[in-house]
Amino acid sequence: MIRKDYIESLIEQFAAAFSALLKLRRERKTGEAQQLLRDTALSLLGMEYSTLTMADAASTARLLGQPLRVVGLARLVAEEAELFQEQGEAARASLRWGLALELFLEARALGASLEGEDARVFAGLRQKVAPALLSERAQGLLAGMTQEA
Repeated sequence: MIRKDYIESLIEQFAAAFSALLKLRRERKTGEAQQLLRDTALSLLGMEYSTLTMADAASTARLLGQPLRVVGLARLVAEEAELFQEQGEAARASLRWGLALELFLEARALGASLEGEDARVFAGLRQKVAPALLSERAQGLLAGMTQEA
């Protein structure tokens, strides 16, 4: 029961954070949105955002442990990529989109089932990121997905 309550609470907190991020992006409050990304990572994932995005996706996923936490980070990274894109920083956006896609793939490898907005973001990332730009591990996970379909 405690685990279910924890998961439901985490989902609600992530949903609130993503809603607030979207509002800040629409209002072009980039600095506030970046701060919210950092605050959300620290409060919901227990680590600094910069630390979580410094390592490769597989290592970060192992560190976070739970698929829901990995999906949450993937969504945060995808949001940061959108912020970079809106600021005209295409190269930084591309790097973040790649990391977000790899995190989603790692979450799936841990057993995550992507639904709703998570599935939509994942599908969008698959369109934006060329598989050749992913790590070998992520390319393998992606190829395995394609074979399952």
